[in-house]
Amino acid sequence: MLERLQQKVGEEGFSGWHRITQEMVQRYSDLSGDGEGEWIHLDPERAAREAGYGGTIVQGFFQVSHLIRLTGEAMRTLLPFDSNHALNYGFDRLRFVRPMPVGARFRARVRIMDATPKADDSFLLKEEVRLELEDGTVTLAAEWLFLLGPGALPPA
Repeated sequence: MLERLQQKVGEEGFSGWHRITQEMVQRYSDLSGDGEGEWIHLDPERAAREAGYGGTIVQGFFQVSHLIRLTGEAMRTLLPFDSNHALNYGFDRLRFVRPMPVGARFRARVRIMDATPKADDSFLLKEEVRLELEDGTVTLAAEWLFLLGPGALPPA
């Protein structure tokens, strides 16, 4: 499995295009408790009038929550795997580079950075993840780690 992973180091995959609506931002705000006075996310008229982004922007951690789905889409274009054997190991780096306007189309760009053997035939997979708008603007940049168990990849 290590050889298969290391052959993919440096390769990129892309998710499909997605969009976060104002209703989704409101629901996230309600669930996370992020709604107290956050007009930059919740009040399109005020945000259009007072902020320099043309309207409301998506919460940073709401963007992070989309990484699960989008990274899975992108990785499946590079390397078929069983996500039940891929455990989130955390981030080495996470940056909110630019605001994401509500309603903008975006996708994930994922590059496999490294694969390191671990105990019990497991591997630590490091991915560079970018959320990018249609015009190429990056809104989020991260280095994300996954612990891949022995059953993560199908037999060659």
